[in-house]
Amino acid sequence: MPLCPHCGKAIDQVNVFCPLCGGKTGPSGFISNVDPVSEVEFRTFIGKNADHYLRKFRNFSGRDTYNFAISWSWSAFFLGFIWMLYRKMYLWALLAFFIAFTPVAFPLTMIGWGIVGNYLYYLHARKKILEYKSRQGATPIILFLTELGGVNRWVWFVGFIFVLFLLFILVLGFLLIFHFLEYRGFFAPQFIEI
Repeated sequence: MPLCPHCGKAIDQVNVFCPLCGGKTGPSGFISNVDPVSEVEFRTFIGKNADHYLRKFRNFSGRDTYNFAISWSWSAFFLGFIWMLYRKMYLWALLAFFIAFTPVAFPLTMIGWGIVGNYLYYLHARKKILEYKSRQGATPIILFLTELGGVNRWVWFVGFIFVLFLLFILVLGFLLIFHFLEYRGFFAPQFIEI
């Protein structure tokens, strides 16, 4: 029996509106309670921290359509493209990398990644699982989902090198500005005649 997407109660398929909460149950009159991606498949795909992400994914899943709900991801907020690389979201990581070098947009996009990070990861995981299921048919996919999903362990090393590179550029820039100002006489002693 289908479930209402608003209150979660079982409803008749003929109802356009839920008799319990009054919410619209979908354009076809109902929302199916059959999700093509099971929790076990999500758990296998995610790997480490699956419980954390599954709690967040419950806000988005169980419906025939993708429904965005605001959630917060501290890792997406602080790490941005490094977190996306770690979670194998390569196209989003590339976009976040280029946005990171725009000084005006960067602070706003940090907040944006924090708000939509879990949802982007949900869409990514669901898409990858469904793609793999459509190609493989009836073969057991649990072993393959572990490799397909999971995390890139090398990203922490690359992220560490990237942070060191940024610190190097920052120190180098500071030294160049300091020497330029010293060359122009900005730091020269000013003698006051009395």
